[in-house]
Amino acid sequence: MKKQLQQKFAQQSLEQSIWLHTNYRTGNIDELEPEELERFYYMFFPQQPTEKQLLIKEYNEARLKGLRSVILKDAQYIGLYDPQDWKPFNEFMNKLSVLKKPLNKYTADEFDGLIKQFKSLKSKYQKAAKIPGTKEWYHKNKLPMPSFN
Repeated sequence: MKKQLQQKFAQQSLEQSIWLHTNYRTGNIDELEPEELERFYYMFFPQQPTEKQLLIKEYNEARLKGLRSVILKDAQYIGLYDPQDWKPFNEFMNKLSVLKKPLNKYTADEFDGLIKQFKSLKSKYQKAAKIPGTKEWYHKNKLPMPSFN
């Protein structure tokens, strides 16, 4: 690694970069610890991901996309999410969701509680939608809410 860095870059520029990388501890490449040298090397020569890593990444992205779609489907069913207006859904996620953070910040491990919460909301919505005159009943039957004036 040292040889490749020394061949690629001039000694002066290498010293300045090392100096900044080590927070002004040293400018000499020989004084770098193995972990520091490895991090410094991969800054200039990034590793190419293997096919296995790419497949795992694609699988994880598809899994997250599927979990998010479950949440959005339930949110749209209960009237919390509208594709033209994300504001009520985002406010709900930030203030009332299980972990109180946006949907895109949830990891795959954190979706269990959120899915449980939305299934519960959907169940309560279905019960309330059977009672005429409730907000849920009007929403389910696509009727405008009456004016109370």
